[in-house]
Formats: sequence, structure tokens, C-alpha cells
Amino acid sequence: MQVDLSLEMKHLNLGHKRRNTRFNHIVNRITSNPCSSIPGALHDWAEVKGAYRFFSNNKIDASAISVSINEATKDRCANQQTVLSIQDTTNVCFSSRAEGLGYLDHGEGNGFMVHNTMAVDTNGCALGLIHQKIWVRDRAEMGKKKTRASRNIEDKESYKWIEGVKKAEDVLINKHIIHIADREADVYELFAAHRTANSDLLIRSTHERKTILGNSMWSEIEAETPIAYFDLEVENIASGTSRTASMVIKTGMVIVAAPVHKAQLPAMLLYGIIVTETDALSGKPLLWRLISSVPVTDHSHALQLVKYYSYRWRIERFHYIMKSGCKLEELQLRDEKALRRATVVYSLCAFKLMQMLYYSRTAPELPCDLFFEEKEWQVMAMVHYKRKVISKKPLSLKLAITILGKLGGFLGRKNDGEPGIKNTWRGLQKLHAMMIPFDIHPLDLSTF
Repeated sequence: MQVDLSLEMKHLNLGHKRRNTRFNHIVNRITSNPCSSIPGALHDWAEVKGAYRFFSNNKIDASAISVSINEATKDRCANQQTVLSIQDTTNVCFSSRAEGLGYLDHGEGNGFMVHNTMAVDTNGCALGLIHQKIWVRDRAEMGKKKTRASRNIEDKESYKWIEGVKKAEDVLINKHIIHIADREADVYELFAAHRTANSDLLIRSTHERKTILGNSMWSEIEAETPIAYFDLEVENIASGTSRTASMVIKTGMVIVAAPVHKAQLPAMLLYGIIVTETDALSGKPLLWRLISSVPVTDHSHALQLVKYYSYRWRIERFHYIMKSGCKLEELQLRDEKALRRATVVYSLCAFKLMQMLYYSRTAPELPCDLFFEEKEWQVMAMVHYKRKVISKKPLSLKLAITILGKLGGFLGRKNDGEPGIKNTWRGLQKLHAMMIPFDIHPLDLSTF
């Protein structure tokens, strides 16, 4: 598999050309061999040693890698008028007992927290990371939640949301940015914080916000007449499957009052959107309460914002690939700084896998040689046609991903939809195993 790192390499400066080359090589190897350990992903002992030295080299600044990733994302956003900036946090629990790691949720685990901000276009295609924050929770500071109300927002983890907005505005200059996040981001300081003129919020609510008249914001909007009905495709992050849900939307404009303990903050004019599933067959029906700074004037605006919010699952899919697909948490590196460098690198690998999958859906006719070497897509053609055949031109990306999916267990029946990411990375593993004989005896196309 050949990973296009031209944009990342253009902005990468690790202090020495050999380090840049090693970075390129490691990303290609790990992306081509998901679910493998470092020794499993690299071809020989020399490559393995090179990878371990790269991650352990204190002369390599993880932030320099992050900058190259962020700048590459900026380049991909160049032709976009509107960019969705999607934020989410995940904890990374390492099996390694490296020094310097901290506690995770509920005081358990051994790792660090990672907050990512991802750029996504208005068709739902991921464009890359525009910010990544990694931090360690100090066990000595456990229990600070009791003093939460008295601390400034800058001293809380919640500041990551405001920081993510600012970082996105720094990278995506002159773009209309819609910042999207789940319920954890329902922090009043985020709504009150200064934003640039072309920067908007779309946040799922968790709190019962009050209007300046003392009424429940959501009770007022619930009393409104439905503005739209629509069908929504809902993804299952783990399985990669999806279902269609029938939804109804109600909206309203409200002036929201600051919480009592934050009375120094101003009241805010915001728009509320309630999205409810009408015919759930089992379990709890979907219910989204969204707060937006984007005016909702008619049903088309409401439908557009709900569609944009549905793309928030992209970042959860990204975290799933990073941890379950690339096996980041199984790394046995013994140094916390080495694990930070590895996290940045594995994040890029996860994005490249995700980018390939979504390109196969949004631009299915792209040639697969954008991602695969000739010998790889020739072997995939043989698998597809079940005979010794040489394809005169590259397969379409959609067909290549379908073949990989089937190698990974995707059945491809009429109602099965598109292959998911798990089947794709399993298929890559099988393709990699199938390529071993051709690595020993190179594929001679002239013999066919």
C-alpha cells in the first residue's frame, strides 16, 4: 500500500532528512499492516530497530509532526468554503507500564488523554486533523472536581473545547467554520467565548438551559410545530453497519441566560434544534438537542445542520480505527515521550485508512492506484475475477475497497451496504499475507 504523504512531507522538518524519510517509511508500513505490532508491521529487524529508535529519539519533536499534519489539512481545506471542525476526546490506556503516564476515567487505567479536532467537508469526507492535544492526568490532583465551580475555565479540562475552536480559527483562516461537538462540550463559557465572524457552534446539549424569562429552553422549543421530517442513516461505530431512522425536527430562537454561578457572563441569543426518532423498533429512540449559533430560518437550514451534526460520528470512527485498528494501546514502548510520538504517528495512520474508506464512497470512480501499488491491485483483480488475469488499468477505488472488505469478511449481499472499516483493515491484513510470495518472487506481468 502506498500512502500519499506529499502534503505532510512538504511541511515536515524533524531536523534531518533521514528522520523525515524514516517517518514516511513508518507511516506507510503501519498503515499497510493494521492490527500488527511494530515487529509485525515492519519487514525486517533493521526496520524494526529504526522504528523503535525513531519513537525513542528525544531530538524528534512530536509537535513538529503535528504541525506537518495540521498544515497538510489546511492545504486540503483550501478549496472549501465551509469546513466542519469536529472535536472529541478519547482516553488511551496503554498496556505498557511506561513511566510518566496518568490516570484515566474513574481514576483507573494507565495512559493519557487525547483531544482531537478534525476537519470534515460538507459531504462528510474527513480532511485531516487541525489540532491534537495530549495530556497526562496527575494522580496527585484526583478529586479536584469538588472545586470545579470555583475555578476559572482556563484551569479546567473543559477549556479544551475553547482551545479547539481557537486552533481551528488559526488554521482555517477565511473559511466558514462550524464547530461540532457532543454533550461534553455543553459548557456555557464556550458559547460566551469570543469567536471570529465566520465561526459558528453546533453543540449537542446536556443541560436544561434557562431563558432570560426563567423558562426551560427545551420546553419552549418542544411546544413548537415540527419544521421537517426526514430519514437519517445512523452508523454503528464498531460494526460499520448502519440503519435508517425516521426523524422529526422542531426549532426555535431563544435568549439563553447564564447559569446562576456564572452570572458574570452575558445572555446569549442561540437557536435550539430538537431531533427525535419517531419509529424506533427497539431500545431508546434517538434524541438530539442541539444548540447552534447558526440562524435556523426554515426547514432546509434545519435539515442541513442536522446533517452536519450526523458527521460527528466521523471522529468517533477515527478514534476507533486508531485504537482498535492500529492497536495503539498495545504498544510496549517504555517511555511516555516515545508513546506521545507514537500517538501522533498512529493518528496519521488512522486518518489515512479512514480517508481511503470515505473516498471510496464520496469519489468511488477514483483509480485505486492512488492508494495501492500495482502488484497489490493486480492481485486484487485476480481475487475478484477468480482467475489469473492482468488488469490493463487500475480498479476503481470502490471496487478495490469492496474486494478488501470481502477478504475481511464482508458478505456483500444486496442489503449489506458498503464495507465497514473493520472489514477493510482485516482485508488489508489478508492482502498483505497474499503479497508475501510476490515479495519473495516479484510479480512478472509479462508471464501472464
